[in-house]
Amino acid sequence: MRALTDARILADAETEIKALLRRHGLSGAAAAVAFFSFGTPGSFIGAHDPDGRITPLIGFLPLPIRGTDLLAAIAAIDENAPRLVANYWNAFPEITGRLSEFGTGVEPGADESLRWLLSACSLVLWLEDADVARALVPSPGGVKLDTVVIEQDGRYFFDGRRLLRSLMSYRIANVPKYVLARSVFESLGDFAADAIRRLLRDWKADAAICAGDLFAHNEILHAQARKGMLRLRIPVHFPPDGG
Repeated sequence: MRALTDARILADAETEIKALLRRHGLSGAAAAVAFFSFGTPGSFIGAHDPDGRITPLIGFLPLPIRGTDLLAAIAAIDENAPRLVANYWNAFPEITGRLSEFGTGVEPGADESLRWLLSACSLVLWLEDADVARALVPSPGGVKLDTVVIEQDGRYFFDGRRLLRSLMSYRIANVPKYVLARSVFESLGDFAADAIRRLLRDWKADAAICAGDLFAHNEILHAQARKGMLRLRIPVHFPPDGG
């Protein structure tokens, strides 16, 4: 069942990526790809070969869908993580209590989608509408969150646990929630640009493609990724709705 699900998800991503390639006359081109989607599971960094094959190279680490399991996963990162989680609980007992109760009664499981990672960020910060609205206003003062790639069972994953731990650490340091909300998308944009640049060091491509509804509709992510790829010597294309 998992293999069938993965194949369907990749097919959905391929449809969008190949449509963007065709739009720019690149159907037979080698292209570095970043596919970030809120609506479609299976976001990844990968490569499009001239023969039309798309190969995901970096996925997103599946995160537990129950709050207690998510906190436990963050606490298990390394020897310093349990202290950080305990400090966060002491600093924000109400928020951490709500987070620990999230998903109570749900069967244990994990979700690799960017939708769940972003939802987990919102839960960790306990964002309110005012925080989101203020985060969308361009302003300096963002922080660099941890965007770490790990290897697990021969595959490479963006480790969302470390992004969440980074958020918790900055909140303990009293960085405003709206700053951290904006920083999530800035950091993901930086990650996409850095991953594409690293891929291009070892692999010759004709273009870079940033596809998916998050690149189309999230101006912060779009702008940060574009900024990080300004010096590439190949064209960089985004979805038409991304500006």
